[in-house]
Order: sequence, then C-alpha cells, then structure tokens
Amino acid sequence: MVDTHANLAQTLGGLALLLLMLAALKVFARRSRLPAESWILIAGLLYGLALRPFPALPILEISPDLVILLLLPALIFASARELSPRHLKAEAAPILLFSTVGVLCTLVLIGLPLYGVTVLPLGDALLFAAAVAATDPSAVSAIFQRFRVPHRLAALIEGESLFNDGTAILVFFTVASVVTGMNMFSLTDTALAFGWMMLGAILLGAALGWCAGRLIRYWAVQNQFPGISITLALVYGGFLLAEHLLHVSGVITVVIAAWVFVFQRRAGTGPSTAPARDGQPEFFVSFWNYVGQLAGGLLFFALGVTVGRHDFPFTWLIPGSIAILVLARVLVIYGGSLVLRLARHALPISWQHVLVLGGLRGAVSIALLLMLPEDYIYREYMLCLALVLCLYTLVVHPLLLQAFLNRKPLTEPD
Repeated sequence: MVDTHANLAQTLGGLALLLLMLAALKVFARRSRLPAESWILIAGLLYGLALRPFPALPILEISPDLVILLLLPALIFASARELSPRHLKAEAAPILLFSTVGVLCTLVLIGLPLYGVTVLPLGDALLFAAAVAATDPSAVSAIFQRFRVPHRLAALIEGESLFNDGTAILVFFTVASVVTGMNMFSLTDTALAFGWMMLGAILLGAALGWCAGRLIRYWAVQNQFPGISITLALVYGGFLLAEHLLHVSGVITVVIAAWVFVFQRRAGTGPSTAPARDGQPEFFVSFWNYVGQLAGGLLFFALGVTVGRHDFPFTWLIPGSIAILVLARVLVIYGGSLVLRLARHALPISWQHVLVLGGLRGAVSIALLLMLPEDYIYREYMLCLALVLCLYTLVVHPLLLQAFLNRKPLTEPD
C-alpha cells in the first residue's frame, strides 16, 4: 500500500526548496545582465544533470495536465492584464500581421529546414515549429524595466506575444491531430474549426470578463479575498468552459477576458478604496505579478530538469537549429515591416531590431512541448532542441538587446 502521507510530505518539501531557489535566483538576477528566467532554466538543467548520479533526489518535473490546466491559464492572464487598449489599438496592424501571417510563415521557415536536416518527419517538424513559433514577453519585459522604452513598442511586443501564442497554440493542436492520426485533415474543416475557435473564444472571453467586472461592482468588493477569488474563477472557469465545453481556444478566451475585465477597472466601473496602479488595485497587481512569475519559473525549471535527466542527442544541430530560428525571425520581422510600410504603417528600423532580438522563446513553447504524451517517440528529441533555442534566446539575445538599447535610446515615431 502506497504511503500517501509520505508522498505528500516529500512533494511539499520539494516545493518548498524549489520556491526558495526561485526566490534566490530572482534576487541574484537583479545584479545580473541576464533575466531571472535564464538562470532558472540553467538551474533546472543542472538539477536534471545531478539526478543522474543521485537518483534519490526528488524528480521535480511537471505533468502535461498540470501544465495545461494550472500553469498556462495563469500565465496568460497575468500577461494579458498588463496590455494597454490604447497602445494596442495604435499597433493593431503589426500585431495582427505578426501574430497570424507571421506565425504561419514561422511554421514553414522553421519546419521545412528541420525536416531536411533532422530525423523528424515533415508533420513532426511542423509540430515542433508550431510550438516554438510562440514568443514570450516575460524575459524581455524584465530588461525593458531597466531602460526607457516607448510604450507603443512595449505594447507591440507584448500584444504580438499574446495573440501570437493563441494562434501558435491553435496551429499546434491542429498539426498534432494530423500527426497523431486523431483526425483526417481537411482544409475546409480546419479553416472553419479555426474560425470558430477564434470567434467563439473572443465572444466568450468578452462576456466572462464583463460579467466578472460587473460582479465586483455589484458586490462593491473592497477587500482582497473576494476580488482575487473572482479573478481566479474567471481564469480557470473560463479556460475549462472554453476548452472542454465549447471547444474554443482557452488561451484567447483568457486573453480577452483579462483585457475586458481590466479595462473596466481602468474605466472606473466599480468602487475601490484600495491603492491603485493604472486603475487596478495594488493587491490585484501584486498577486498576479507573483502568479505570472511563479508559473513561468516553474515551466522554465521543468524544461531544464526534463532535458538534463536524459542524454543530449545533438552535435552539429546545435548551431544549425539556432541559425534556423534566427533567420526565420529576421525574415518575418523585416519582411512583415516592409509589408506594413507599403500599407502606410511603417515601423522605425530601431523598433524592428528590438522585435528581432525580443522574440524570445519561453514558457508557452515549453508548456506545449511538455503537453506531448510521454510515449510520443520524438518528445525527448523536441524538448532537447527546445532547450537549445530557449538557452540561446534567453542568454544571448538579452545581452545583445541591452547593448543595443545602451547604444541607441528609443523614441516614439513622429
């Protein structure tokens, strides 16, 4: 008979040590040129390597169900609530272009070369490309806090990432269904399903965000517990309702719900005597900042542990995969910016450089790959390849970005 008490005690002890380590790395990163996410990923890799000679250590990995149901919704809401509707509207054209056409182009620009130079079949290479097409603003946001960055540029990077994530996740599950043979591929059916998943998610998210905001106003919430409880119910209830009942995008639902909910708070639709930051109660901002950083930290650490426990199967593919990723990002940003210029929505060239360097791969890509079944033949291969790309973008790009921002201060376009 399994001693559940002992297992629970071991789990809680491991969690306590993990939280202490994450806190220490966050403090250490204040004096480092690298963001905390970089050090967390490296720490996870080292811990995974330590598990080889010391198998008695707790195996601090995260199950796919825990990733998709617990961490991903919280991470998406924590990021989406910081978006400014005014700046999003101003940068709607590039956000829409990079988060739709840009994702599909990235899928081809990464998937086809990987198919040619790796053991991955075409469908599996496209599946991996869909996962790493998602960019992550969390690490680059930490860098932006050290410099004066135009609000519109920050909104462009964060907006592209969030809507890019939604598109990449939809494409990922579509390709996964084809690769695993769960559904027969039909272009018409896929387009209709894609349209419903997007439109249904937007409508559902708007309705839930509005209802949550009105509920807080009706109850005249003045303290922390009811307000936080309502937002937690909004995040997880909305995600489950979208994914399991209406079969629409849970990510897009949470993004729209967060945007509508926070917009109501900024517009003053509800009394509050608590200290506020940009229209949001201070405790609300602090709580979701913590949740977002915790979810991201756990995902980065989990990827490092997962890969560190296993043999690393790559040699010359390490620089090759990095070159493919960088070239794809360069073509998407500079090519997309040329299209925007022709449409009379030009982006400053300095902004384009920041967009290239700010296309970090992070928590959402990790979450998607960790959701792959453990018996999937290429799961470990893809996780190792993802570690290469995450390490590169989280270690090299922040240094390049800081050097660029130190040399050339950014300004709002005329």
